[in-house]
Amino acid sequence: MPGYDSSRLTGDRTMLDVRLNALKRAMQLEKEGMAYYQASRDKATSEIGRNMFEYLRKSEEGHIRRIREIYHTLEQSGVWPEHPPVAEETGDAYKTIFTNALAELDEKQHLDADDIAALEQAAEFERKGENFYAERAEAVTDLFEKNFYTQLAHEEFHHLKAIQDSILMLKDPQGFFADREFGTLAG
Repeated sequence: MPGYDSSRLTGDRTMLDVRLNALKRAMQLEKEGMAYYQASRDKATSEIGRNMFEYLRKSEEGHIRRIREIYHTLEQSGVWPEHPPVAEETGDAYKTIFTNALAELDEKQHLDADDIAALEQAAEFERKGENFYAERAEAVTDLFEKNFYTQLAHEEFHHLKAIQDSILMLKDPQGFFADREFGTLAG
């Protein structure tokens, strides 16, 4: 039976505690990330930095909401939900950060070492989250639980990619757009 897990039927308290503790840890990771992204957004001096940190903050907020919903369902029923809350689509928001940056880019654009350092720290948050979720996905047997953690790991990977793109955009805007065939500033 797909998604079969004996703890779903027996209500094994130990397995339930492991799951609840993992979700608590996940919420803590996401809250730390969200707080960092909010503070970094408020300190950012470049538009791309502010926009990327806001995108990441909203993504973490969505993760917290989804994790909290699963936590409460699991806590009340003892069963991992077969239809956990779905991820909100953020791909377009990520792409518009760079499209808008190209439109706003001018000769006054400067390299902001503080924004880059904050983005590099953000990359570490995302790597940590991706690793945690990937490890959870490997450790669990319930198909629905495995899919949930796999999805979160996938989302964290994409956040990491967005951060790496932001760093490249701040360091070398022309190279960033040339690499992605968006064109160059020369036309």
